[in-house]
Amino acid sequence: MDTLTQALLGGAVGYAVAGKTSRRKAMLWGAAIAVVPDLDVFIAYDNDLDAMTFHRSWTHSWFVHSAVAPLLAFLIQRVDKTFSFTQWLLLIWLTLITHAGLDALTVYGTQLFWPMMPSPASGGSVFIIDPIYSIPLLAGFLAVLVMPKKELSNQIMRCGFAFSCLYLIWGYAAQQYIESQTQQALAEQAITYSHMQVSATAFNTLLWRIVVIDDEVYYEGFKSVFDETDFIEFNRYDRGAGLIKNLQELNAFQRIDWFTNGLFKLEKQADNIVASDLRMGMEPSYFFRFKLAKNSDGGIQPTLPNRVRTKSNRREGINWVWQRIWNPAV
Repeated sequence: MDTLTQALLGGAVGYAVAGKTSRRKAMLWGAAIAVVPDLDVFIAYDNDLDAMTFHRSWTHSWFVHSAVAPLLAFLIQRVDKTFSFTQWLLLIWLTLITHAGLDALTVYGTQLFWPMMPSPASGGSVFIIDPIYSIPLLAGFLAVLVMPKKELSNQIMRCGFAFSCLYLIWGYAAQQYIESQTQQALAEQAITYSHMQVSATAFNTLLWRIVVIDDEVYYEGFKSVFDETDFIEFNRYDRGAGLIKNLQELNAFQRIDWFTNGLFKLEKQADNIVASDLRMGMEPSYFFRFKLAKNSDGGIQPTLPNRVRTKSNRREGINWVWQRIWNPAV
């Protein structure tokens, strides 16, 4: 999720681990450690595709976290002896692994098991930014920051943390419910598929976006938890099967195929062949699009896989999402 939310979560985890010893210090240390994995955004890469697909890799690996946590605990405890080594170890390790775990619940893709290379975890049960999750954590953080010795601040922090955990459980349960309905709808409409992603739409866990891949085509649909019928309308789109066949040997193609677990499309824009990550955005506007090759008279020539900037319809999209939550006829 966004770095601010990760800091708030880290603060809550630090508080839970060592708050009895020093509430404010435990919270602030947890918040500071929680932002460390996201510092990988400052690493320079040769192209935009690498910058996207190497983000949330080794800095978000549970193996790396487990290896570095004892070393960090040893070093920090030599500087700050407020907490015991065991408290430092638990604070650091839990803060790091919960950071990566929360990221893995979003749709972006988190490499929890680096250096092993399965497709990144891309849960989709919570949106990358969700105020309903973040605001209770913020309330607890501010309460402890302003009045650390008051019992009221302790109650606000604990209640905010508990609510945020329950919200994640709700999101996962709602996702599984929508996924079950999706499988039923696909069977009834005789739609075959090789990959499917059900993910929360912007800023909520009430409306869910469904992407279904069937080799040459893909389908997009939406389902709200408030829809009164089980029917799901799927719109069908071309996935660029011919282009996919021609680009399979390209390293950039193989990387985006791996990173998205097959949830992408290819299309021609003038002489350029562009790949779009179908997990983030909605038709026809996607956040991550990369120019993989040029298709000219001389054949297909690989290019540096940098992002293709497209006009955003974010405001219209968010407005549509809000209306669609309540009204399937939108």
